[in-house]
Amino acid sequence: MRRDPVVLMALISLTNICALAGDKDSIVDLPKHAVEQSQLTLKGSRPFHLKARVVEATNLDNDRYKAEIEEYWLAPDKWRRALKTSEFSQTLIVSGDKVSEQINGGYYPHWLNTIVNAIFDPGAALQGVDMSKSADNPMIGGTKFCRRFAFRAGIPPVGNNVFSTFCFDGSLLDSVGKPGYDAEYGNYKKFAEKQVARKIREYIESGTELEATIYELNELGAPEESLFAIQEPTAQLQTVIVNEETIRGLSLSSPVMQWPTIQGGKSSGVLSIYLCIDREGIVRETYPLNSDNPFMSDAARKQVMSWRFKPASNAGVPVQIESLLTFTYETKIEPPAPRAKSH
Repeated sequence: MRRDPVVLMALISLTNICALAGDKDSIVDLPKHAVEQSQLTLKGSRPFHLKARVVEATNLDNDRYKAEIEEYWLAPDKWRRALKTSEFSQTLIVSGDKVSEQINGGYYPHWLNTIVNAIFDPGAALQGVDMSKSADNPMIGGTKFCRRFAFRAGIPPVGNNVFSTFCFDGSLLDSVGKPGYDAEYGNYKKFAEKQVARKIREYIESGTELEATIYELNELGAPEESLFAIQEPTAQLQTVIVNEETIRGLSLSSPVMQWPTIQGGKSSGVLSIYLCIDREGIVRETYPLNSDNPFMSDAARKQVMSWRFKPASNAGVPVQIESLLTFTYETKIEPPAPRAKSH
C-alpha cells in the first residue's frame, strides 16, 4: 500500500525520536547537532548576505514591532549588521578585534534582540542544555522531541517554579521557550551546507506574536572592504542579566503591589515576570512567566512598568539590565454582578 509522503515523513521522524529516547548519547548531542546543521555564523560557514523583516503576525498594522535586519558576514570575526525600527537603529561592525557600533535611540528592544539572536546565534540559547537530564515531555504525541526543565525563582521564603522548554523536530531545532527567550523555528530551507529556518516566531504574550521572515539569503562573494572598515573602535551596548536580589537592590521606587479583586481562579498564590530596563533605569518591557493566576500577572506587569531603578553600569559603561521578579499575591473573589432582568 502506498503511503502519503507527509505521513511517511511523520513516521520517519517518530522512528528517529523513538531511537533517541533509547540512546542517551544521541539525546545529549541533539542540541549540538541541531546547531551545526543550521547556524549560519559558525566558524567555517559559507559567507552570506541576509535580509529579514519583522512584523507582529497577530496585528500587521502594529508599527511598534516592525523591524528590518541586514547582515554581511564573512567570518565570526568579520561582519556587519544593521537593524532598524521606528524608534531604534544599530549599525554594528566587527573586524578582527575591533568593534564599531552606531546607535540611534535610547533602548535596544528585548523583543528585537531575541529575534536577532534566534537568526544569527541560536546556539546561545542551547548552551549547557542536556536533554537527558529531564524526562518531562510537555508535548504528548506528535513527532517532536521535547523536554522541559524547572528551576526555582524568587527570594526565600517567596519562591516559584519557572520553566524552560526545548523542542526538536527530527534533528533540527523547533523551539526554545525560557525566561527572556522565546523562539519557534520553521520553514527550513537549504543554504550551502546548512538547513536554515526562514521563519522565526516570537511569543510576546497571549494574542501577540512576532514573525521574522528571512526574505533574502545569498552567498557573499567579494564584498567591498569598506563595509567592514572601522576608523575608531567604540564600546558596544550591553545587556546584563542580574538576579532578583540585585534588581531589587537597584530599586528607587517600587510601591507595594495592589492586587485587584477577581471573579475566578486562585485568589492567592505566586507569580513571576521578566522585566527589561534601559540604561536610565526605566522599565521598558515585561513578560509573563509561570503564574497561579494569569490575571494577577497582568496586574503585576502594569504596576512594575511604573517602577524606577538606579542606572546600572559595567566597568563604568551604562548597561541595560534584565531580571526576574517573583511575587506572592492574595486577593478576594468578587461574584459577578447580577444580570438585569428582562421585561
